[in-house]
Amino acid sequence: MILTVTLNTSIDKAYQLDGALEAGTVMRVARCSNSAGGKGLNASRAVASCGATVLATGFVGGHNGSLLLDLLGRDGIPQRFVRVGSETRSCINVLEGQGRSTEFLEPGASVTGEEFRQLVMLVREEAGRAGVVTMSGSVPAGLPKTAWAELVSTVRAEGVPVILDSSGASLERAVRAATKPTVIKPNVDEISQLVGHRIASIPEVVDAARRLHGEGIRDVIVSLGADGAVLVTDEGAFRGSSPSITVLNPVGSGDTLVGAYAVAMERGLPAPERLRYAMSRATANCLSPETGRFDADTADDLLARTVVEPVR
Repeated sequence: MILTVTLNTSIDKAYQLDGALEAGTVMRVARCSNSAGGKGLNASRAVASCGATVLATGFVGGHNGSLLLDLLGRDGIPQRFVRVGSETRSCINVLEGQGRSTEFLEPGASVTGEEFRQLVMLVREEAGRAGVVTMSGSVPAGLPKTAWAELVSTVRAEGVPVILDSSGASLERAVRAATKPTVIKPNVDEISQLVGHRIASIPEVVDAARRLHGEGIRDVIVSLGADGAVLVTDEGAFRGSSPSITVLNPVGSGDTLVGAYAVAMERGLPAPERLRYAMSRATANCLSPETGRFDADTADDLLARTVVEPVR
């Protein structure tokens, strides 16, 4: 079972336009869809799309929180959330006819220390039944920047590997903590912040990932967007490249990579195959209108055409 933890959940609204987004005018939405959002819930749907068992947890509150749980139920995602006193946020993704995406992200509502303690206990309980735990997204207002670090330590104490996909001070605190996440997935800007200098080339990406690996993080995956990804592990350094596609909806592709990588870890795949499997599912997500959902046959076709090579 994969346990996914999302502290900043949301109702994600996708607005599909037939034409281009025009500022300062009234825009008619051709199609609208709601989904249970937050990076970890995108990862949850990806885990389910891979055919693995998932349990989603985190915080929900208010009427939007009730809607989120209902949407997760429609998705067939088992869940066990902590109810909080604040209202779950909404986020909007405007998809234009030409494929461009514009996101409007509300800030997450405040969470209390007592509500966080309830989640820590829940995560500790469920981690003992999990093969891998993913932790995704930002930390809500009201919680310290060490929140992810505390949750990582809680899960690692149970002997379970953790994938952390966050950014900023919350990611940095977890990376610098005594008990570190098993896997992190920064992009180039985020790994630049972690190592303290701007990274401008693939060799520099590999060097930075090797540095973080040497500091105790088993797998460092660096997302390069359209240029693929770099993975540094005990088994070596690898670069993955995806086949060229026409993107329909890029939102959640990084989250899909996290969910699929967790599945690959649970299945015991070697490092190059973990990266290849996860990248093929992330690319398949770009071809689906539903975030975190993809066609299995399409993903398998992409798997056969995804290239992973060792790098020095």
